[in-house]
Amino acid sequence: MMRKFLLISLMFYAMNSFAGIVVDNPEQLRKAVQKAKPGDTIVLKNGTWKDAALNLDGKGTAQKPIVIMAESPGGMLLTGSSYLQLAGEYLTVKNLHFNQGFTPKRAVISFRADSKNLANHCRVTGVVIENYSQPERFKTDTWVIFYGKYNRIDHSTFVDKLNSGPVIIVELDDERSQQNYHRIDSNYFNGRPRFGSNGAETIRVGVSRYSLSPSRTTISHNFFERCNGEVEIISIKSGENTVSFNTFFESEGGMVLRHGSNNTVESNFFNGNNKPFTGGVRIINPGHKVFNNVFYQLKGKQFRAPLSIMNGVPNSLINRYYQVKDVRVEKNTFVDCTPFLFGAGKDAERTLSPQEVAFKNNLVLSKDSCIYENLNDDNGIKITDNGLIEGANTRSKTVGNAATGFHKIKPKYLRIKGHELPYDAKYGADLKQLSFIEAKNTGAVWFQPAVKTTARKAKSFQLSSAQSENFNQLIQQALSGDTIVLMDTGYYKMKEPIQINKTLVIMAAKNLPKRPTLVNASFNSLPSFLTIENGGRLTVKNIAFKGTLESFGGVDAGIKSSESPMNQSYYLNVAGCEFYDFNESSQSGIACAKGTLADTLIVSNSIFHHLSGTGINLSSEKDDKGIYNAEFVNITNCLFTNLLGSAINVYRGGNDESTLGPFVSIDYCSFNEVENREQGAVVKLIGVQQAKITNSSFLNSGQGGRSIQFQEYRTDHILVDYCNFYNSGKIESFYNNAAGPHIYHDEPGSVKMASASNDQQALGAKF
Repeated sequence: MMRKFLLISLMFYAMNSFAGIVVDNPEQLRKAVQKAKPGDTIVLKNGTWKDAALNLDGKGTAQKPIVIMAESPGGMLLTGSSYLQLAGEYLTVKNLHFNQGFTPKRAVISFRADSKNLANHCRVTGVVIENYSQPERFKTDTWVIFYGKYNRIDHSTFVDKLNSGPVIIVELDDERSQQNYHRIDSNYFNGRPRFGSNGAETIRVGVSRYSLSPSRTTISHNFFERCNGEVEIISIKSGENTVSFNTFFESEGGMVLRHGSNNTVESNFFNGNNKPFTGGVRIINPGHKVFNNVFYQLKGKQFRAPLSIMNGVPNSLINRYYQVKDVRVEKNTFVDCTPFLFGAGKDAERTLSPQEVAFKNNLVLSKDSCIYENLNDDNGIKITDNGLIEGANTRSKTVGNAATGFHKIKPKYLRIKGHELPYDAKYGADLKQLSFIEAKNTGAVWFQPAVKTTARKAKSFQLSSAQSENFNQLIQQALSGDTIVLMDTGYYKMKEPIQINKTLVIMAAKNLPKRPTLVNASFNSLPSFLTIENGGRLTVKNIAFKGTLESFGGVDAGIKSSESPMNQSYYLNVAGCEFYDFNESSQSGIACAKGTLADTLIVSNSIFHHLSGTGINLSSEKDDKGIYNAEFVNITNCLFTNLLGSAINVYRGGNDESTLGPFVSIDYCSFNEVENREQGAVVKLIGVQQAKITNSSFLNSGQGGRSIQFQEYRTDHILVDYCNFYNSGKIESFYNNAAGPHIYHDEPGSVKMASASNDQQALGAKF
């Protein structure tokens, strides 16, 4: 990010870089801080400090803090297992850069040295943390943890945390860290990929155990860009905090008042930019104030709605849901958003409706079919004197009539930071006083993200079956974006898995009479033919995978994600391939390893046949904590025939509500003689939150139980439609609402089926 004053800033630091004590290793630094007097400056010599343990304990004063700073901004790089711990009072740490490593501690930056020595009135500013995630995605750490009181982190940049744990935590685990008045301001948070599990917040303030205690932390003037880790971008789990003047841009999830009371959400800009799943504010617990915010083009629903007010639990445990009471939602502006949800999460446990909630003087411009949905409709939410822009919809889904409490108005429009926003003196946010924070005004002023360049144009490499022993060498030689072409239809004899850690295409040459075939030519069992490693993005076209060859060893899967630690999601696209002769019940055509996540898995025009195990197995996460192995699964025009096990198995156990997926689409597929064992299931979609099975045919399959098995929750979206089940098992779901109106049980080729096909083309795979 360029700054107009960047050159001036660098000149200033250059002139003052040697004004203090210069140190060039952690031990010198520790001693210098111990001996430092108020007002001293300690300069960290430029260079790379690897595995540096920076333990700083000193005492400055409010007027004369002890300053610890890089010789030049960002010139001192902390790598490996480096970390920073602060204790004492009035220390200021400036312009450090953490990169190419991960912390061995609980935090990269901690405002305490240990449980006895905390930091108070300390500040960390101008810091960058990037490329600093644990290699294993479920190894938990945090980049910044606050303890003590009156500490601050500001004008810092945090880029793409990939492993479990929030980017920033405010702890309240003893009285010395409660009522703390910490400040988190003017920072830039760029990216938090979907994590596929709970525990991927960007900021968390408190935990449920201490949520009845005030924190009084201020989170202000930050920019959150595409922070998509889970449903909670900011998770407030304490009382009397203020979240104000922040911008949330294209971030999936919302600002969640999860535990604690009397919090304030003021003057924020929630800009969804019409992206799916972008949310605003979710409210739980009593006494909150939400006012003067702008909610713009947010498209989330349920817990990700632009405004979501939840039902509570009677006699709630501290870690569940206290009833919403005495809450004010006033003078906010909503522009082109999905409907609000009042009574979110209502179920057999969460039965206490919100009470004494004032929703007034808000301004709404809605193009949706309704403004809000109230699952309770008991007048616990008082909707009074709100402005509705003339021409917008005025319906409430709950009552089916014009929503009360809204008055049609003709507002003015103001152009603010490139957005035309409605403005009215009485209704909605005070746009004339509201300054939307921009990315360029946040983060470390000196930081320039590295620009990735392509080393060369993508190349294509040819490989014959006679050159099979060169396969791995060719993969290592290839660069990201290259293509490996298998030139003939012979056996490509593998003695070890091919490891994919870059973007590659492996494909058959065009116009071959049949597919090139990968086989195991070693006497040892192989975990897979192709193993996707961390950072791998693989496309495979028109290749056959044969699991058994004469007296050689078996293969656990044709394609599988790595058992080695991974912190990045992977991509797999399989087109026109064949998987067969995997003859053990534990083997699969395509499989995943525990702890790995595919952001996208696409399988099209492929055949799975004569398998003793599973065709596509995405069920390695069995801890029942809401974790799953693939975000988007699209299976199109595939044939599964003669499988002893299931054709497709996708598993997400537990009732955690922090994630969106998996999203599963199965279209134009055929299942013939698949999983006919007692109580089996041809397609198992356990806990899948979004699933659609259409235009598919089940023939002589699932006869011992189920053709399709769901175990869904109330808010999951599942559908089976335009499918034929001939001599096959049932569709099973918990709420028994998965089947659409176009379900058939007819012999393929019958007159009735031909008539049905006129509506929705031919059911099943088309080869």
